[in-house]
Amino acid sequence: MPQRHRGADVASGAFPATAAMEIGDLVTYQGRAYVLRGLEPMSVPNRRAELEDPESGEVIVVPLAEVSPQDP
Repeated sequence: MPQRHRGADVASGAFPATAAMEIGDLVTYQGRAYVLRGLEPMSVPNRRAELEDPESGEVIVVPLAEVSPQDP
């Protein structure tokens, strides 16, 4: 299976965690699972992510630095 990012290790911080997240992925924010629905452009300082609660459908906007990819 080809590596997605050669030599990059998301957990070690060698590659940004956002590269491992795609729209529609399950992510973790404050210990809860959410669906990633949107990301601000990379050119925006202090980027934010739009997350949807899969149970209630509520959409929240949070600092991207506080969102992490969920383990497969």
